[in-house]
Amino acid sequence: MRAMTPYDFPQTSASTPQERQLAQRHLHVEQVRLLYRFSLVGYLASLMVAFILGAILWKDLEQPALFAWFAAISLVTIGRYALYKVFTNANPPSERLGAWERRFLVGSVIAALCWAVLGTALLPADDLANRMAIVMLVALLVTGAVAYYAPHPYAFKITAFVTLVPLAIALLLSGERVQMFLSGTVLILAGLLPMIHTKMHRALLDALSARLSTVMLSSKLEQEHRELAATSEKLAEEMVQRLAAQQKELASVRRLQVHVERTPFAVIECDRDLRVTAWNTAAEGIFGWEAAQAIGRPAGDLLCAPEGRPAFEAMWKELIETRDGTKTQVANVTRQGRAIQCEWYNTPLVDTSDRPIGYASLVQDITERLNTERTIHYMAHHDALTGLPNRRLMQDRLNQAIMSARRNHRYVAVLFIDVDRFKVLNDTLGHDTGDTILKDIAKRLAGAVREVDTVSREGGDEFVVILPDLDRPESARTVADKIAREISAPVEIAGQELHVTTSIGISHFPNDATDVNQLLKHADNAMYQAKEAGRNTIRYFTSDLNFLLGKRLEIESKLRKGIENEEFFLRYQPQVDLPSGRITCMEALIRWNDPAKGEVWPTDFIFIAEELGLIVPLGEWVFRTACRQLRTWADEGLGNITISINISPRQFMSRKLVASLLAIVRETGADPRLIELEITETMLMRNLEQSIEVLDQLRKVGMRVAVDDFGVGYSSLGQLQRLPAQSLKIDRSFIASVTSDAQTSLITQAIIAMARSLKMRVVAEGVETHQQLEFLKAHHCDAFQGYLFSHPITSLEASAILRAQAIPRNPPASASAA
Repeated sequence: MRAMTPYDFPQTSASTPQERQLAQRHLHVEQVRLLYRFSLVGYLASLMVAFILGAILWKDLEQPALFAWFAAISLVTIGRYALYKVFTNANPPSERLGAWERRFLVGSVIAALCWAVLGTALLPADDLANRMAIVMLVALLVTGAVAYYAPHPYAFKITAFVTLVPLAIALLLSGERVQMFLSGTVLILAGLLPMIHTKMHRALLDALSARLSTVMLSSKLEQEHRELAATSEKLAEEMVQRLAAQQKELASVRRLQVHVERTPFAVIECDRDLRVTAWNTAAEGIFGWEAAQAIGRPAGDLLCAPEGRPAFEAMWKELIETRDGTKTQVANVTRQGRAIQCEWYNTPLVDTSDRPIGYASLVQDITERLNTERTIHYMAHHDALTGLPNRRLMQDRLNQAIMSARRNHRYVAVLFIDVDRFKVLNDTLGHDTGDTILKDIAKRLAGAVREVDTVSREGGDEFVVILPDLDRPESARTVADKIAREISAPVEIAGQELHVTTSIGISHFPNDATDVNQLLKHADNAMYQAKEAGRNTIRYFTSDLNFLLGKRLEIESKLRKGIENEEFFLRYQPQVDLPSGRITCMEALIRWNDPAKGEVWPTDFIFIAEELGLIVPLGEWVFRTACRQLRTWADEGLGNITISINISPRQFMSRKLVASLLAIVRETGADPRLIELEITETMLMRNLEQSIEVLDQLRKVGMRVAVDDFGVGYSSLGQLQRLPAQSLKIDRSFIASVTSDAQTSLITQAIIAMARSLKMRVVAEGVETHQQLEFLKAHHCDAFQGYLFSHPITSLEASAILRAQAIPRNPPASASAA
């Protein structure tokens, strides 16, 4: 933007340099806006002159240069008109008018150059008639521009000079007397018109300055009027205050003072500007400011943090609007910077004319009460151990999720989560360790879901996850898989790693149920189905689950009666030594003789016995019965036959295991050296150090140890060599595909080689074909058991086989022949 000069801007009534500068800026803005507004006439005049010239020079338009000139002047005029339209539509702010001024000047210069080119270069000097017509039209166009260029000090001067002077020179150089005379006339016009423009420009500025002076004078008068009114109001307030002070009675003042000083509430008074005028002893105790420090200071600065002042000011605004007592809870701060919550009882102070003159407040610190209420509310809705929402809060959120899903046609999923074999961990490792595991699981669950999801503890080792606002039911499976992975990661406690798995049941709204209780019940049923499927798995609710749950309850009831009525018995599966083909061991396998169903396999009732806590007495019964059978075979002289007995996870984790087993051995008189305890690889690795300690105690009395189901756990070679075990049993899942799957074959070979390098006896489980047996022989497996040799048999059948084996005869050619 160009600089302001006294010539451009006449003096106004402004009295200060700042006001004069503001006035000059305002005048410049008006000049530019008027320049654009007046220019419309010039564009129309340019187009009119161009059309007239077109008519005059119609016959010469076949000349390319002349035709190009007409096209150029038309485009320039149209472009300047477009600039005018953009300006009027945009209505640019004053700080951008400098750029618009420059655009206008550039357009003016381009247009002037076009007119100069027409008179000087496009027409021949001997064409006097056409030159005369051009000179007259151009002179008229420039003369008319004096008016609409009046808002600008030098835009017209530039245009006149660029347009007329080249034209006058061209006429002068023609040498023809008439054109030379005409040249002088054009030069006179080029000198006279700028003078006229200057006078018009000055007149316009004077008019604008006069109008601006009037506006500024009115503004000053209005401001002085407001100041006078404010001064009058302050004087009136002072008079009211003095009158009120005179009307106070001394006795009332004393009674009020005693009450203010002794009340446990903070008594605070403020004037209309919210400056403290009264401050009692209780206020000093609550906020930490002495009266001398508080009085006279703004209440907001004294009692609130910067972020709390809007609420504080809103309290006073409400008091003024209602003109009645208010009760408000506000966040305050003490002098020491401690945040507190206070309850304010406010009332306005008015004069005799009922005009507000201040405010009076009774203030109570309710921070401790609110903290107590929040604690009580939190405890009522959250689990004390994990801090997760409890069943009450979970059901409320589930109900809200259902209502929202019903409105928006969305889905809600409920995940019922149970920690597998948690009772075993809790009973064997102690409740403190169990609590640590539960808190770790709660943390992992919260980290595996969205912020809008709810993770709650149902009680014990059960958790519920609510997934609201799902676009499709299948999304719940993705979350369930993530939860299962997160929880299955090792838990480190006291330097030891524990592996925990979960069974998860899933139900959906509205597919499975439409109310809270049914959704939770169905998810719970699905979770029990997951447990029955072998744990560490996920199941959706189906209509068949109600039937399966009823079946499970029936099994629980019959199982308790079965233990009381001694309905259990043992079968024995022979274990054959491959080099000799002889039976060297019998594995004791429990069966249930259900009066209604007959023989029931362990897979149908063992996991229920574990959950009910019945597996320990049932396991002791199996061990006692097997030991008695071992003593019977020994008394019959059937050879040094080892009996193999499975130990359940809950039995093994019990700290009474060694003592109870030794007591049974002494009771039955069995040889502990002929007893082999089978313990799963997964169970041993769950707590390696404790496993080593227990196995060492059993080894000291002569019992043997076999690692059962090897290959499906997580043990390493380093861990395995630390175990005081003598045998390793390859899981039947490897044997089943050892001859059909190359990778399984390589793994089985590696297991056999590893066991032999550790000097451990290798036993293959589940051998059912001759091909499998030949593979085991070829790779030097020590022993096998499976349907190829024998199904599990009764004690009488087992005794008969052992008697037959005890009869001296030639050794069989192969184990399969035996």
